Amino acid sequence: MARNNGVAASAEQLKETLAESGRAVAAQAGEVKHTLVESGHTLAAQAGEVVHDFAERVPSSSQEWEAAGRDVMESIRRNPRPWVIGAAVVTVVWWLGRKSKRSA
Repeated sequence: MARNNGVAASAEQLKETLAESGRAVAAQAGEVKHTLVESGHTLAAQAGEVVHDFAERVPSSSQEWEAAGRDVMESIRRNPRPWVIGAAVVTVVWWLGRKSKRSA
């Protein structure tokens, strides 16, 4: 009989320990959720700023587009090497993409 009381007491202690652990895990999950939500808000605000800055810098008139084109052409004339390398990389990636699409 004493043995049954010991088993019941151990089971009750285990039950209480598990309940405390569950509450601790739930509290930690709540903290993680809060941190993730705050990080998401921060990231969204930063992304909004980037989009807004980009929108302000995009040419809006044909004169601005022509000036931007002239600036790019002048940059290519002054230092063609990075532009050639970039064009080569884009061409190779495009070619590999087409090749893998055909073989699929």
